[in-house]
Amino acid sequence: MRKYGVLFAKEVREALRTGKLIWLPAVFVLMGLIQPISAKFMPDIIAAAGNLPEGAVIQIPIPKPGEVLGQVLSQFGMIGMLAICLAYMGTISGEKRNGTAAWILVKPVAPLAYVASKWTALCLTVGFSFALGYGAAWYYTDLLIGSADPAMVAVSGFLYYAWLVFVGTMTIAASAWIRSPAGAAFSAFGLALVLQLARGLFENRLTWLPAELNSAAIRGLSAGESSSWTTAAFVTAIGVLALMTVAVKGANAARP
Repeated sequence: MRKYGVLFAKEVREALRTGKLIWLPAVFVLMGLIQPISAKFMPDIIAAAGNLPEGAVIQIPIPKPGEVLGQVLSQFGMIGMLAICLAYMGTISGEKRNGTAAWILVKPVAPLAYVASKWTALCLTVGFSFALGYGAAWYYTDLLIGSADPAMVAVSGFLYYAWLVFVGTMTIAASAWIRSPAGAAFSAFGLALVLQLARGLFENRLTWLPAELNSAAIRGLSAGESSSWTTAAFVTAIGVLALMTVAVKGANAARP
């Protein structure tokens, strides 16, 4: 346990040194702010930018608060996922290339502790970033548009965070086996997109996929539907354990 704590502290220092705890939250906050502000002021923006005839009136219905937050999560689904994959693409492969992994694992350090420390740091960093971005979106939506159902906002936020953790875990597992950090990032990002695409194409059959957490979160906010996501949550938990096992085996291969 003490070795795990030392490794976790190393990961936190690394996140500070590389700026992950700065630029990743900034990405989520920026995306979280854009949607409610643009939803509120879009008619004014179009009127100011377009050459409209005198007296023309633009009437764009302002979306409901839940719809705005659902659109925020949709934004997180592309740019946010890519940012997470890029942030953790070299978490193991980079240390393999510069010899840090071999130097750590040659000591009496279990590969599980090595991988678990990275995964815990990822969960905290992603959670901090997502909470800031989602919280900013919720605050400005409430300020500019109206109040969303707090219970639905909280449940949808939890589901979406679980999906982001799953994507991050895929990145760690890919980084343990793929030597190129870019290859690890785009392998994880591509697989996440495939899961989302499969869930969208076969929405009545593949509700057990981890991507259902993403869909359920957005659907709950946008349409107020509280669909069953327990099976998808169970499969996601099993998937995280399986990916961690894959990552541990990949890290173990770095032992001299």
